Formats: sequence, C-alpha cells, structure tokens
Amino acid sequence: MVRSFLAVILPLVSMEFAFGAIYKTVDKDGNVTFTDSRPADQPSEEVKLRPITPISPVPGSEPEPLKSAQKPSRELYSSLEIIEPADDATVRTQENFMVKIATAPKILAGHKVRLLLNGQVVGESRRKLTFELKNVDRGTHNLTVEIIDNQANVIKSSSNTIHVHRTIYTPAVSINPPAS
Repeated sequence: MVRSFLAVILPLVSMEFAFGAIYKTVDKDGNVTFTDSRPADQPSEEVKLRPITPISPVPGSEPEPLKSAQKPSRELYSSLEIIEPADDATVRTQENFMVKIATAPKILAGHKVRLLLNGQVVGESRRKLTFELKNVDRGTHNLTVEIIDNQANVIKSSSNTIHVHRTIYTPAVSINPPAS
C-alpha cells in the first residue's frame, strides 16, 4: 500500500521540488511523513526519485463530450413534491401515516411514482399519488419521491425530512393516588 502511495505521490512531489531533496520519516506508530527538510529530532532517509518523463498530448485529439451529460431539451414534469407530511414536519403518535405527492403534469404513460424511506423503496405506483407508511420507527427520516420511466431511470425527484415521534409506553394515570 505504501509503495502504491509512493508511486502516485512521488512524481507529483518531484515536480514541486525538482531541485531539492525529499526525506521520509516513520514515527513510532508507523505513520510515514515526507518533507523537503531533514527532521532534526528523528531518523530519516533521503528518497531517490526517478526522472520525470513528460508526455505531450496528441495534436488534434480532443475528447468528445458525454451524451449522458447533455440535458434533455425540455423537462417532462414542471413540479414534483411531497405535500404531506411537509418538509421538516413532525408526525406524532401514529403507527401509520399517509404520504401525499403532487406533480404537474399528471404522471405520463409508461412512468411510475416511487417512494423511498431512507433510501429504501417502500412503494411504487403507476397512477396513485398517495402511499401509506406503516410502523415507521421513531426518529428523523428522509422521504424521497421519484418519477421513473419504464427502464427505471429517474426523471425527477424530490425529498423531505420528517421527524416521527411515537409513544412507546403510556403509564396509567390516577387522579386520586392511594394514600401511603
């Protein structure tokens, strides 16, 4: 691992310090340090660098831009959002709750809506824009809704953070506690 590190770093370092020496030190924990000045307080060894072989680019060869990096000419959906629960909302003492989604325009043929909870798919539908989540653990969660095409490519997505508060134990409350 150290050799591969050296193979990558030393040519870069040698460019920076082409006319100076480079020293390697190893501390008591095995950490390796390279420096351009010899440390006085610990043993070090001078690193012998190989000469740099410059490589010129081939004239007239420019890489083609990636087709996937090009944006589509128009967006299919002007909006996609989780409207319930709202972003940063708190869901209290409910085992199950509904997630409602709004999109404009309506879901196009061949597309699906997919709901993810903390990155895991919890629902998928062709037309339905309401999902029921059951027994979500208490804590902070990330809800993401995605519109996907028939090859499972994400066309548009939106996320909300929600906070689930659930009562785990409700003690019996007595108005008139027994006298002790």
